[in-house]
Amino acid sequence: MLIMKPNIKWPNVPDVYNWLSLDNRGNWLIKREKIHHQGLIDFINASYTKDDTGRWFFQNGPQRVFASLKYTPHVLSIELVDTNIHFKTQTNEVIEKLDHLWIDNQGRLLGSWKRHIGLISDRDLPMLVSHLAYKNKSHSPINENDLEKFIKSTSSQSPTPYVLLVNQKQYDINFIHEDAVHQAFHFNPHPEPPNGSDEC
Repeated sequence: MLIMKPNIKWPNVPDVYNWLSLDNRGNWLIKREKIHHQGLIDFINASYTKDDTGRWFFQNGPQRVFASLKYTPHVLSIELVDTNIHFKTQTNEVIEKLDHLWIDNQGRLLGSWKRHIGLISDRDLPMLVSHLAYKNKSHSPINENDLEKFIKSTSSQSPTPYVLLVNQKQYDINFIHEDAVHQAFHFNPHPEPPNGSDEC
């Protein structure tokens, strides 16, 4: 498959599957090889979107290149703006305010906004540790053993006894099982070609 410039006259080409993927650190990969070319990354980011069935893709002229997702359609990193913590997607969209925070059965932290969901990159989790607290005990640091016990004993979506305190706002943290994330946020993590069609 060739990536072409938007002003080129496009051939009649089929959509592409199982070629592009997004890992848990927000890296784009082609056939499991990380993309390093910034121009290509910017091209993908500029038109990354989803269709009505929850399949995420980028538009390559008339061709849709569907993304296989390691976990979520977005991966969030932390961006400091003055003294405020903002979250930024792998496509460089700044999320000034999350709607909800989640922790899954693997202890991974996720944020949701406007019906979107993103895994918070493990690279930035250490920066958030000091902002985690128990509900109604904002000055009590979280005991990691308590957190681990809670994750292992919880099996459905439910509130947790933990909150995240950032930008003078308290976010409750809900539990969600990793297998329920794509259903709760209506996305297809592994789009497949129609029966009888080629992947690329």
